[in-house]
Amino acid sequence: MDTKSINFPNQRKQNVVLHFLHLYVISYIYLFIFTSQFSPLEGIHKSGVLWLCKNVFQQPQVEHIKMTGSGDTTLDYWVVIVNIGLALMAALIILLADKKQRTFKDLHWFTVVVARYYVAMIMLSYGFAKLHDGQFPANSIGRLEERVGDMSPMGMVWTMMGASSGYTFVSGLLEVVGGLLLLFRRTKTFGALFSMTVMINVALLNFFYDVPVKIFSSHIVLFCLFIVSGDAVALYRFFILHQPSQLRFQKRTSDKKWKRITVTGLKWLVVVFFVLSSSSALFYKPPVVPMEGAYIVDKFIINNQEIPSNDSIGWKKLLISSPGRTTVILNNDSTKAFQSVLDTEKKILMLRKIDQQDLYAYLHYNAQKDSIIFTGNKGSDSVKIKTVRKKKEDYPLNKRSFHWINEYPFNK
Repeated sequence: MDTKSINFPNQRKQNVVLHFLHLYVISYIYLFIFTSQFSPLEGIHKSGVLWLCKNVFQQPQVEHIKMTGSGDTTLDYWVVIVNIGLALMAALIILLADKKQRTFKDLHWFTVVVARYYVAMIMLSYGFAKLHDGQFPANSIGRLEERVGDMSPMGMVWTMMGASSGYTFVSGLLEVVGGLLLLFRRTKTFGALFSMTVMINVALLNFFYDVPVKIFSSHIVLFCLFIVSGDAVALYRFFILHQPSQLRFQKRTSDKKWKRITVTGLKWLVVVFFVLSSSSALFYKPPVVPMEGAYIVDKFIINNQEIPSNDSIGWKKLLISSPGRTTVILNNDSTKAFQSVLDTEKKILMLRKIDQQDLYAYLHYNAQKDSIIFTGNKGSDSVKIKTVRKKKEDYPLNKRSFHWINEYPFNK
C-alpha cells in the first residue's frame, strides 16, 4: 500500500484550514488594492462602507472626510474591518466552489505578481518624490522660525528630513531600488526583503511620530511578507540552519513564442510606465519666493509713535515664506496669516486678510545695508517698520555642513 496517498482526517482538516487562511490573505490583498488611495474605486467603496456604518453598524458619528491627507480616519479603520469580513466570505466561497483546489497554485502565483507590482509602484512613487524636493522639501522660513516645542511630532519628522537633502535623497534611493528589484522575478525575493526593511522604518516613524499613514504603511510591510512567504522555508534553511537552499523560480509556461514576446512586451510597458510616471517628481521645481526671509522687527512706529516691544499691537516678525502668503507675528507671539502681493520692481508689499477684500497693509520697502525698512499704511494708520532680514542660510540648522572630524560635538 502506498502510504503517501493516504490523507488522514486530521491532515485533511489541517490542509483545509491552511488553504482557507491562504485564500483569505489573497482575497484581502485584492480588496485592499482595489480600495486603496491609488484606486479609482476608493471613493465608491468608502461610500458603501459609510452607508454600512450608519445603517447597519449604528455608527452615526463616522464621516467621509476628504482631502485631509490622513489615511487613518475612523472610516479608514472601518474600511479595514469591512475588507476583513469580505475577504473571509470570499475565501469561504472559493474554498467551497473549488473543492479540488485546482486553481489554488495559479491563483497564489498570480497574486504574488499583482502584489509585487503594486508594492513596486508605491516604492517608486514615494522614492522618486524624495529624490528632489518632493515629499520633504527644504524647511521654509516659517518652519525654521517655529519653536521645537510648538511642533507636532509629524512636523518634527518633516523638519528632520527637510534639514538634510542628502539623507532624504538616500532614503528615496533605497525605496526606488526596492521597487525596481520587485519588478523582476529573479530579484523579487531580495526586493521584497529589501523593501520590507525600508518600509518597517517608515511604518515605525508613522506610528511613533503620529503620521496618519499607519494603515497604509503597515499593509505595504505585510504585502512584502506575503511575497516572500512562498520562500519562507528556503530562507529559514539558509539563514537559520545554514543549509544549502534554493529559492523557487516561476518560469513562464507558454509554449508559443508570440505569447512570450507579448507578455515580455507588456511587462516592459508597465515597467516604463511606472518609472516615467513616478520620476516626473524629479522635474518638480519649487516656486521662487521673492524677498523670502524672516524680518525681525527692530522698531515699529505707528503715526510717528514708537510702539514698545511689550505692546501686543506691535509686530515682532514678518515672515515671507511662500508665494502669495505672508505671516505676521505680533509682540504677544500670536500670528496672523495674510494673502500678499509682492512687487519687486516697485518694491511694494500688499497684505490682505484671507477672508476679506480690503487691504490690511500697503507697504513700500527699502534695503539699507543689513536692514529693511517698510513704510506705508496699516488700515488708516501710517507705519514705519525697521527690520533685520534673516535668510535661510543664516540659521544654524542650515549653516552646519558635513564634517568628517569633530573634536567636539556641535550640539545646541
